[in-house]
Amino acid sequence: MFWLKKVLGTLLMPLPLGLGLLTFGILLIAFGRRWRGWCALLLGWLVLGTASNHGISQALTASLQKTYPASVVPGTATPASAPAQPLAFVAVLGGGHGDNPSLPAGQQLSASARARLIEGIRIALLHPSATLIVSGPKNEPDNDYPAHSRILADAAVELGFPRDRIVELNTARDTAEETAALAQLAGRKTVALVTSAWHLSRAMQLAAAAGLNALPCPADYLGGREAIITARAWRSWSAEALQDSTRAWREYLGQFWAWSVRTLLGPPLPAPNQSPLDKTPSPGLSA
Repeated sequence: MFWLKKVLGTLLMPLPLGLGLLTFGILLIAFGRRWRGWCALLLGWLVLGTASNHGISQALTASLQKTYPASVVPGTATPASAPAQPLAFVAVLGGGHGDNPSLPAGQQLSASARARLIEGIRIALLHPSATLIVSGPKNEPDNDYPAHSRILADAAVELGFPRDRIVELNTARDTAEETAALAQLAGRKTVALVTSAWHLSRAMQLAAAAGLNALPCPADYLGGREAIITARAWRSWSAEALQDSTRAWREYLGQFWAWSVRTLLGPPLPAPNQSPLDKTPSPGLSA
């Protein structure tokens, strides 16, 4: 099920979908199916052109990012609807990194992972009794490089956060497994769930399905955070817009997948026969 989701999700992203339609159209024309071939070519160009438009990408991301307001944690201009109990955990969901031991841990993180971690540290510092949970497996299971959770933990220590307040969750492969493992760890305690604003809606859906008492904490806002999409945005196209549209489309597909799996199979479970926790310090770094 995990790999089926990954394969289908990749194929249905705007770039591979658009290129696939273009290739299919060329093949149809080459084999004499000209009308169908031109239709496939037109559809491929529409997919790529629409996804690369700044106005479209901002509209797609804005619809995801406006679901939860920023700074919804007690002590940071909290809305009245936020829970009054103190936070037990601050969980930073994984956002990816590149394996390069010659770089500091913080410089190995992707932009999304770095933004999530900074927000998680900010919230954890406001709640001295809270434990910071960082999540993510290895990029490749068989290599000797550390898991993503270890890179996040090392980066937090580089920024001055104490090592003894960090727990690493290093086996969950996706958001569904992360929220299930967090629910197993936290029980009924409140968890500040920190992830990208455009990813938070799906993360909260999965958290609710897993029984996690999660407090939404968005970070890593994309271009769609602007309240008004300008006329210029609708007249401009770029690879950056394509990337933002791809992220938004992935989230919409992920929400549909999560709903389908939850409806058919029930809530997700943590990875079997593996302990999700790791508090072992990294070599060369200390709290």
